[in-house]
Amino acid sequence: MATEEQVQLLQALAALSPKYADNDLFKYWVQKEHRCLDKWLHYFPIYEKWFKDFRDTDLVFVEIGVYNGGSMQMWKEYFGKKAKIIGIDIDERCKQFEEDQVTIEIGSQEDPEFWNAFKQKYPRVDILLDDGGHTMNQQIFTFQKMFPHIQDDGVYMCEDCHTSYWQGYGGGYRRPDSYIEFTKNLIDVINAFHSNGALPPNYFTMNMGGVHFYDSIVVVEKSNRYFPPIGHWFGPKVLEDR
Repeated sequence: MATEEQVQLLQALAALSPKYADNDLFKYWVQKEHRCLDKWLHYFPIYEKWFKDFRDTDLVFVEIGVYNGGSMQMWKEYFGKKAKIIGIDIDERCKQFEEDQVTIEIGSQEDPEFWNAFKQKYPRVDILLDDGGHTMNQQIFTFQKMFPHIQDDGVYMCEDCHTSYWQGYGGGYRRPDSYIEFTKNLIDVINAFHSNGALPPNYFTMNMGGVHFYDSIVVVEKSNRYFPPIGHWFGPKVLEDR
């Protein structure tokens, strides 16, 4: 639980915006007793925007990066009794944070065999939150392996994407192999049908509902588009085409 000084500061911040004052995740972070939970303040409204519709459903939620287990407790309370929470970490000590509704899997997000076995064990994932090692290879590889495994109308979120600008994680401003630059390219991919053949549509073109950028977070919606974009007019024309 936060110290008295931290609570006072966070309450002052919450008073500035209803995005925090009315946010159950933020209130849990500040007010409830829980294990260590390390998050950036501005993440909480983003979580609420993308996760609120999954509350009180039987979703399968996966977070890469367990650390001290605090977020496992937060997601369990937020999503409700029907939810299954799965944490992934390379540190075997994280197994101690398993409890009712919470399972911890040990493995590396850079290991293709780990992901192959994981997908066999968990054929359904509704939300995946990558808060793992934060290196460029880890973030890109995990997206490539796991985005296709997300259920239709699910959410793929990668946080702490500021490491795309940090050399220690393999990033750097506009470095072409950073995660931010990789996901910028998804903007072209989602519009591939309009490229006049310059960029052939692929699996991601047909299964991304949107790509959304925030400070340090990228969200990709999983949504089967079923058919290429269709445009047509209905109703009488008033003005002649020009």
